[in-house]
Amino acid sequence: MAAARHSDDLIGNRYRLESTIASGGMADVWRATDLQLGRLVAVKLLRASVIDDPIVTERFRREARALARLTHPNIVPVYDCVEEDGQVALIMRLIEGKSLRELLDEANDSDQAGMLSVHLTVHIGRAIAAALAKAHAENIVHRDIKPGNILIMEQGEVLLTDFGIAKPLKSSKEDGTDLTRVDIMMGTAKYLSPEQVQGRDLDGRADMYSLGLVLYECLAGHAPFKEDNDQATAVARLQRDPTPLSGIRSDVPSNVISVINKMLRRKPENRYADCNEVAQALESAIKNVHDAMTPADGFTPSMSAPTTARPRPVLNDPLMPKKTPRTLVAVENDDTPPRVAVRKEPTPRGVARAATALPRAQKTSTKRNYIPIAILLIIALVMAVLLWRGLQTSGTPSGSTAVIDNVTVGPVSVVGMRSYDPNGDDRQENEAMIPLLTDNNPATAWTTVCYGSQYFGSKGGVGVVVQLSGIGIGALAATFGTAPWNAEVFASTSETLPTTLDGWGLRVADAYGTKAGPAKFNVAAPARNVLLFMREAGKSPSCSNSNPYQGILSDLSFASAK
Repeated sequence: MAAARHSDDLIGNRYRLESTIASGGMADVWRATDLQLGRLVAVKLLRASVIDDPIVTERFRREARALARLTHPNIVPVYDCVEEDGQVALIMRLIEGKSLRELLDEANDSDQAGMLSVHLTVHIGRAIAAALAKAHAENIVHRDIKPGNILIMEQGEVLLTDFGIAKPLKSSKEDGTDLTRVDIMMGTAKYLSPEQVQGRDLDGRADMYSLGLVLYECLAGHAPFKEDNDQATAVARLQRDPTPLSGIRSDVPSNVISVINKMLRRKPENRYADCNEVAQALESAIKNVHDAMTPADGFTPSMSAPTTARPRPVLNDPLMPKKTPRTLVAVENDDTPPRVAVRKEPTPRGVARAATALPRAQKTSTKRNYIPIAILLIIALVMAVLLWRGLQTSGTPSGSTAVIDNVTVGPVSVVGMRSYDPNGDDRQENEAMIPLLTDNNPATAWTTVCYGSQYFGSKGGVGVVVQLSGIGIGALAATFGTAPWNAEVFASTSETLPTTLDGWGLRVADAYGTKAGPAKFNVAAPARNVLLFMREAGKSPSCSNSNPYQGILSDLSFASAK
């Protein structure tokens, strides 16, 4: 094992270590002096505790190779790579500034509630989008976009760093062994894209989604998904969209929100085509926003008025917008966005009232304005009463039929089941075991094959279809044999099964459990076929260590609504 490094150690007979400036789980970053060129540099060294791990060491070498060919003004440049005594050292530009993580934490300690200005946020977004566009053009996906990997210089220069888990977009013979398999979730839970959570193949749009999460946090003051643990946080983005930014901050232009919303679409194909488009969209969105152009104290005689060439935002600079302290009404430990308490100013004395400004004939009658509103309220009340009465009498007696969404539904029974694997080779999985779901024996079960990812790798899920005797509604009951589990339910009235998951339409129910056992899903939508689609499965003792995850169902039934 290589010895730990200390101040005054010499790396490659050229770089003298001075002091550590950052530490992580795998590596330390040192301030050092390049004795040959007489300049300060940053030296990134693997920690002694992991130096003997061949996979970690090889990832470190690949980071050096990746950064060496990424020449871009928004990517931290690598000057040199030194390897001696089995230890690899990256020699990089020394950044005199702060990470975005530090900037957000400092804002959180101030009256800004962890929020950055719109201009600084967009400036950061454009810079990192441009850096990612360059990386993707060089066949590299970063996979760990987060505030801690974004550095900001005092004069507003924004740089992307830490390509430690970067991976080729398309593998080639030169890439060698893939150290980060497709079905392994890599990155930081708070900033993972849905496809990373599911262990799917990645392209540049995964980095785009992560950048969208970062920009959301800059404007909202917190990350959009916050759960009890990293696993739940990662899975949350598969189940819902973030809370709308418009409900958190009223000063963010709608066109800026629209850009971030598109970056955060759950399906990659619904996002921008690439990060060049993101940078252009952010530039277009900020063009007509002028709040950052005028200094807080106004222009001095020596300062010129703003031009169309917008200066780069500078930290702690007068050109950065200063947020006016707001009075917030919020409940402690409540996730509901704070509401701004607006205090109405009284009408100053001596100011003429608007009522005396117009002749009586031209005044608007307040009473006349209320008449149509009153009529609408009466109509709404009558409709509500009729609807309530209809609901009271709409119960369908056992054995009868009803009409829901223009579809006639009635009592149904289960007539068959089949496995459903839309992304597999033969669209089925362990079909021969399906009868074990209906043999009334809790000791027998249908199982998926064993997977290396709890999210079923690139498939994203596997399920079972319950076929009904007709079109009905009711409840689906299932017993899961491994945990944690995550499942969605879809319904179709078609006599033929959809060949793709998108063909089922919107899910009608979903649930997540941390323990194995029974679960119930209400199927309120008319269905001839009901799909239980497992998105996540726990480890199974019947699987190997290399592929430990397996979905298990020991019972599956459908109870028709009475």
